[in-house]
Amino acid sequence: MTIPEYTQALGEATRHGWGFLFAYGATWLVCGVLWHRASQRTAAYATLFQGMVALPVALALTALTSQADRPELEGMDMLSVLLSAGQLLALPLVIFLVATRRYTDVPLAMAIVLVVHFAPYSWLYATPLYLIMGAAVAVGVTAAMGLNVRPDLPEEHRATIRSGWASLITGFVLVVSAGAAWFL
Repeated sequence: MTIPEYTQALGEATRHGWGFLFAYGATWLVCGVLWHRASQRTAAYATLFQGMVALPVALALTALTSQADRPELEGMDMLSVLLSAGQLLALPLVIFLVATRRYTDVPLAMAIVLVVHFAPYSWLYATPLYLIMGAAVAVGVTAAMGLNVRPDLPEEHRATIRSGWASLITGFVLVVSAGAAWFL
């Protein structure tokens, strides 16, 4: 099996990673709600740790809906692990933001990690979906973080609202992308 054959077969077997997109999108949406309903601290911790909930759900969804066995090609499993593990390298930065109480910066940092993390998946799953999704998240989160919401509110409250919108936009884009991946 060649690498192009592998990436095509992987995309078809896993429906282009739809389970991961859906699970992570759902947890981002929950975080978005928490930014609007809970304290900054609670929302920041939820945003930091949402992957701990999303990962097992994503694996289960993928296992339950796979259309075929995952293809095998020497070295590709290691590449997949490295692509996945790369995002862990940003966790010390996000932990620093939480530890220094820069709670409203957490969604921005996590969204940046998400955008960079998902770019190579366009190649891995043989679809431009991940590049389009990354661009949509980048533009959406940039717009959300730049919103001039309710100038009558203190900056701390406005920052919380922006963080909530950034999380909701990220979740929405991921869930919509999951739907697109399902039907590719």
